[in-house]
Amino acid sequence: MIVSLSLKNFGLFKDANVDFHEKLNVITGESGAGKSMFISAINAFLTGNIPQNLRTDEGNISAFFIVDDEIRDLIKDDFNLDSEELVISSTFTSKRAFFRINGTIVPKELIQKIGKHLIEVHSQDSNILLRDESYQSKLIYSLLRDKKPELFSHYDDYFKEYSSLKSKFEHIPSDPSEIFRKLDILNYQIEEIERLNPVIGEDDELNDRYKALNNVEEIRKNLYEDLNILKDNEEFNLDIAIGNVVYNLSKISDFGFKEYYEQALNIQELLNDLHGNLEYKLEDLNVDPNELQQVGDRLNEIINLKRKYGPSLEDVILKLENMKKEYEYLSELKDEIDLIEPKLKELKKKLKQESNNIIKKSIDYLNSLKKSIEKNLYDLNMKNASIDFRFSDKEPDNTSAHKAILLLKTTPQSPFLNLSEIASGGEMSRILLAMETVFGNDHSIDTMLFDEIDSGVGPRMADVVGEKLEELSKNKQVIVITHMPQVANDANRHFKILKIEKNAKTYSSIIRLNSDERDKEIKDMYGDIVL
Repeated sequence: MIVSLSLKNFGLFKDANVDFHEKLNVITGESGAGKSMFISAINAFLTGNIPQNLRTDEGNISAFFIVDDEIRDLIKDDFNLDSEELVISSTFTSKRAFFRINGTIVPKELIQKIGKHLIEVHSQDSNILLRDESYQSKLIYSLLRDKKPELFSHYDDYFKEYSSLKSKFEHIPSDPSEIFRKLDILNYQIEEIERLNPVIGEDDELNDRYKALNNVEEIRKNLYEDLNILKDNEEFNLDIAIGNVVYNLSKISDFGFKEYYEQALNIQELLNDLHGNLEYKLEDLNVDPNELQQVGDRLNEIINLKRKYGPSLEDVILKLENMKKEYEYLSELKDEIDLIEPKLKELKKKLKQESNNIIKKSIDYLNSLKKSIEKNLYDLNMKNASIDFRFSDKEPDNTSAHKAILLLKTTPQSPFLNLSEIASGGEMSRILLAMETVFGNDHSIDTMLFDEIDSGVGPRMADVVGEKLEELSKNKQVIVITHMPQVANDANRHFKILKIEKNAKTYSSIIRLNSDERDKEIKDMYGDIVL
């Protein structure tokens, strides 16, 4: 749902802030006050478009939403949203506009992707998700699965098997001999790596050893010099020197020098350890003359493996595991290649049968949905309106093997039409209100904005529209722009858009009405209406 909206230098709005209620929000205002600009501001977050005529030298719009896991999953490949809080903002000038999500600049396409799932705007020329046939099908089957889950058990089992086989089938090349060629290549590559049996870190050890063997004389010379300095030079060495220090400090250790005496002993021990280690390294230099060749050959083999399958030994070993899995997969595929296509056809037939069975066993429930929606349409003064569900074959997916769409006609003699073919405006808004009230939480959009929903209706019908909106707000956040007091009367929160004249200029402002202000606004709206 939308929590708040902020506008700065957007059209006639210089500085406006709105905190929405989670249920029914009503917005009123005189003609020309800026209601259409308000809708344009919300549409900017849904379409990624800020109308050129509403931009100023520098402006900003920002909306704060609370979203669910479905929204986070929708954009997880494009943006890491790690909480339920989503802030979409745009800074714009007369020439350009930038959109941000939680402070990070994002492309316009991401705003468009997420926008239609945040708020559904029912107004002239709005892009309504319920008009989308693929969404209609998803919604209808979501309702069926919720109400009759037992009907889908066989279908889901068949589809799981069908999906697995189809994935295998799609990996079969047009020329089946390609599988055998790929198996031969994989077999060679696997054997090449396993024959050398590389160990992680081996390349670094080999490289160090190769450098050492290649520089053995230089190393030997330096080690001899170091050993002489430490202990082997009979005239003077560090061992003699530190021995003298230890001896001298031992004689005065009882006079406050015990700590320094112990330090000297530690240094003497460290020098002895260092001497022993360097002696060991010097002896180790007496190596097999063939070792340099062996280490060099092994190092070249490892480097070649890394070049072909790396770049690191970790990558080589990971590549080996992946190649083994692919080899196993292709070996199974080779044995099943003649069986997959007939099995797919058989499963597809079963899926169609199960899908038909689901539709047949759902007729009563679908009829009850139709009656509920048609009752709402009747209440909304569309007394001759009828709806229907039409099913057609499609490629099986995890939902169904049929596509379901909503059809509607507004007069007995007119044909059933898809929602996308019905004129927009007040009539379309009432049609969708009738459906939204029935679908409730099964429709995934959390926030509905209605404009012109009471267009062309009389005072008595406005009461019914208000009741339906209040009913819808039990499950959804609803924002309504209205000129009918009967609708405004049911609001949980009432806002008014004002037109302000100041310094020979016109501005728009939106304020939240308190109880007294609301009573006055509704009274003014009634005016001379005859009930």
